[in-house]
Amino acid sequence: MRLLDSRDALLAALLAAAAIGGCRKAEPQPPPPPPHVAIVTGEYITVEEFKQELNEIKEAGKGFFASSETSNRIKRDLLERLIDKRLLLQKARSQRIVPDPSLLQAKIKLLEHAYGAQGLESELSQRGSSMEDYERRTRESLLIERLLRQEVVDRIAISTKAIESYYENHGDRFVRPEEVRVRQIVTRTEEEAEQLRRDLLRGASFEDLARQHSLGPEATSGGDLGYFPRGRMPPAIEEVCFKLYPGQRVSKVVTSPYGYHLFKLIDKRPARKLSLEEARAEIERELLSERTKEAERYFIRTLREDASIDRDFSTLDRIH
Repeated sequence: MRLLDSRDALLAALLAAAAIGGCRKAEPQPPPPPPHVAIVTGEYITVEEFKQELNEIKEAGKGFFASSETSNRIKRDLLERLIDKRLLLQKARSQRIVPDPSLLQAKIKLLEHAYGAQGLESELSQRGSSMEDYERRTRESLLIERLLRQEVVDRIAISTKAIESYYENHGDRFVRPEEVRVRQIVTRTEEEAEQLRRDLLRGASFEDLARQHSLGPEATSGGDLGYFPRGRMPPAIEEVCFKLYPGQRVSKVVTSPYGYHLFKLIDKRPARKLSLEEARAEIERELLSERTKEAERYFIRTLREDASIDRDFSTLDRIH
């Protein structure tokens, strides 16, 4: 009797355990990863994201994909750029950097001004994009720009010694050819140009007549074309302008494909070499640009060294 009770108890326990096990819900499975071309420290660069960037390259430069070799090179270069971008965005988030929202709105308004609100949406649609995509990408661009300024650009200093050394070693870059600065009036007809020339010879203001009659875009500034060297203007115009002399009221009428021109000399500068002080700002910009590029490459290299990057070349090669 005891043996039977023992067996009955064991059977009851097994049945109870089975019942409990059957009532348990299966553990939820994580969603499958999206189709991707790379994983950068746990974040996917998706096939969709890659295709969008690739289509823009195709749209901008038709003919680049003439061969499979060229196509593969472009796709691999693009993948590395997207990896760098993702690393920079991850770093910006870790630094709690936030883009200036006013800059984002300013960029959007600038583009809307160029295309019009409807025109912009149409343009983005033709590229397979949307306003939301544009805002996101612009926000990311501003985020990276702010990160690089904080971590790279603001830490670069250009010394006086470096500027002086550059000036001494690149002297030919600061030689300027002979230049003239003139005002011009452009008219549609030769008769109008000749009449204005007569008015100028009688003492009329060249600047005033340029504002009133000239068809050129510089009319609002009294016809001032600024300084230019030889080789910048059509030969017929250049020949007249470089022969003008101080005090001359007006040139003869010059014909060009744009109309009929009158010119007056404002200033003439002989060929010369800029002084160190004149060249200082230009040199500083050049050195800052060079060192910024070098420092940004180093910064990204350090991000890559600390990151986990897994590329899926088999998926990449199937994208067209």
